[in-house]
Amino acid sequence: MFEKLGHSIARRSKAIFLLSVVLVLLFGTLGTQVFSRFDSGGYSDPNSDSAKVFEYLEDTFGVKDPAVVMTLESSKGSVDDESTVAAATALENKLRSEASAENVISYWSAGRTPAFKSTDGTAAYIFIYLKSDDFTEIDSLGGYYQDRYEGEFQGERIRVAGGAIFANAINGRIQDDLKISEAISIPLTFIMLVLVFGALVASAMPLVIGVTAILGTFFGQKITGVQRRANAAR
Repeated sequence: MFEKLGHSIARRSKAIFLLSVVLVLLFGTLGTQVFSRFDSGGYSDPNSDSAKVFEYLEDTFGVKDPAVVMTLESSKGSVDDESTVAAATALENKLRSEASAENVISYWSAGRTPAFKSTDGTAAYIFIYLKSDDFTEIDSLGGYYQDRYEGEFQGERIRVAGGAIFANAINGRIQDDLKISEAISIPLTFIMLVLVFGALVASAMPLVIGVTAILGTFFGQKITGVQRRANAAR
């Protein structure tokens, strides 16, 4: 059987080569998009009581965690200072005007509840709930909110955190690390293969097969993700 397959491939070598190039390009174009679909998680036990309670609250009452959590540190030493309250109100109004924000709650708009401020009263929380439930979009918005709001605002120090920020940071670091590692490992591997095989074509074949397998795996993950979203939509 394999002999017949080999003869068949040899007779159609050009067509199979072109087909291979097209498939590699297709896998590379679509497969690499899977990076934006990687979800950070796995930090809690789904069978724990706390996870079950959160799932119940989310499914029954629509309760969910804020995607972005901001901390406003008062330059006056108190979050109840008039200038700090004015800056916090202006910031909250600006956040509400964001098209991606579904709801914004803060220490000041929630009746100045003590649970929303630090024990020394120098900092307080602002919670941003996003409209989207799509992880890719939430990941992107995490980077957007951090770039736009981290730093100074009307003399007050703003720090940005939350699940969206964490996901954006983790996925960004993973992608950067992969690029660096592959940029180092592939050339070194090729040099070692040249020393072992003594020929460029023979040395390149293992790398070509390896890269094709990697891109094919990414493409498979992409297809699996599409199928899961289609099944969930049903």
